[in-house]
Amino acid sequence: MGVTTEEYVGKSSSCKALTIESSWGASAKIIEYGARIAELYIPDKDGNIADIMLGLKDLDEYMDDGANHGAVVGRSANRIANTRYEIDGVKYEAPNNDFGNNLHGGSPSYQNVFWDSKVISSAEANEIIKASGISGIVDVEGDAVLLHYVSPDGACSFPGNLDSYVLYGWLKDRTLLILYKATADKKTIFSPTNHSYFNLGGHNSGYVGNSILQIDADKVTKKVKACPNGEYIDVEGTIFDFRKGAPVSQVLTLDNEQTHDSLGIDQNFCVNGERGKFNLVATLKDDRSSRVMEVLTDMPGLQIYAGNHLAGNNQKGDIPYKQYGAICLEAQMYPNAVNVPGFESPLIDAGKTAYHVCGYRFS
Repeated sequence: MGVTTEEYVGKSSSCKALTIESSWGASAKIIEYGARIAELYIPDKDGNIADIMLGLKDLDEYMDDGANHGAVVGRSANRIANTRYEIDGVKYEAPNNDFGNNLHGGSPSYQNVFWDSKVISSAEANEIIKASGISGIVDVEGDAVLLHYVSPDGACSFPGNLDSYVLYGWLKDRTLLILYKATADKKTIFSPTNHSYFNLGGHNSGYVGNSILQIDADKVTKKVKACPNGEYIDVEGTIFDFRKGAPVSQVLTLDNEQTHDSLGIDQNFCVNGERGKFNLVATLKDDRSSRVMEVLTDMPGLQIYAGNHLAGNNQKGDIPYKQYGAICLEAQMYPNAVNVPGFESPLIDAGKTAYHVCGYRFS
């Protein structure tokens, strides 16, 4: 167990890549650009190891990446309707980068900047987890990686300097933990997520529609022009009912008004579980290997996206990824929550520190 550091080089820039080893053969490579997971090697029950994280060839490709492969996204993940929002009576307008909406902030945001990184001990990592006050997280088993970035006042319209940290580490129960921490000097949005593209059969193994997905959610947020407006859809009797487990292909359809314009699933599930706890909210089982991945979080939403627009020839290993060749399970605050009073607020007060966590547990 430990962390190895190397230079991650592009044609015009370079950064550090830090590989976190586990005690059971798994490893995660984190790069400073976008605080991204670039590789995630996971053994199956027979000990065969595969990289289950879709990604790009090199740093240059990541710096030109509009799909946010493996990135920490924020400070405002997902969409803000009509690009506009209000905080304490002050009106703001974020960049229009998604057909009249704002998606993931813009530039500069967490996903397209260089973070500073350092290796910390398990004791230091466990102290950060303890300080979060989020219950149900077991101890980190070895050295971890802590990344730091200050999102400046006015970035993408968002008020206040947001002193931000991301912690990556392997827990003793085979969970890759992602912990977000931020302190604001003005009231602002703090709503991060991780935009990893998973394929449990291996990053180059293609269609994920036959994988079995279970989600502990009784409703999804209804989209109007890609954004929730405060209404919900009960999953009972719909394509969104994954409570007992169903193939991902169930939502890879254009015959539903919620999936038609997005060319397949791109929906926020309202997951059950207590806030302030590390809740098990979803399970993904691969149909080709024995790998199982569970998703745990303290956050109220889980965005499911199945690579509906995934295509191109710049992928690692020169593998041409195709539509529906991966699935994102993004623990998050609800999209457009800053504009919907009934949604849990994504705001953080001046002088306050907030935490969120997401974990991917493997078996």
